[in-house]
Amino acid sequence: MKNLIIILLVVLSLSCNGQDVNMKDTPIITVIKLQSSEVLLNFDEAKRYIDVEKVYGKNPESKDPQEEWKEMVTFFYNIGTNKKFTNQFKYFDYNIIEMTNGSTAKVNFTAINNEVMIKEIVYSLDKLNDRWKVVSIQYIN
Repeated sequence: MKNLIIILLVVLSLSCNGQDVNMKDTPIITVIKLQSSEVLLNFDEAKRYIDVEKVYGKNPESKDPQEEWKEMVTFFYNIGTNKKFTNQFKYFDYNIIEMTNGSTAKVNFTAINNEVMIKEIVYSLDKLNDRWKVVSIQYIN
């Protein structure tokens, strides 16, 4: 009986360790990790999930996309400390659809309530070196 328990523990341990190696982030997981790291103002972590130059450098008036991104994230963080607003993204207020096509993907957040100002948020992602990165964020009113 003791040997059987040891064998089961070894098999369970090996199967769990092997599973971690094969697990890769999906586009939706990448978006969630980006949102989470931005809410915590952890810019180093957030850079793992976003191509800041592609997302914020599209504006012709943009001089320093990195700085503009940090300013925007910090602005929303500061608003979230107000009692009327929150820094937490309310996923339950959206229908979420993930569409993958080879090395590109889109994650759509469509508001359930049609009376909100932003009706849809679309994250476009590219697969680079076996990792997904956000390359575009579009807000639709």
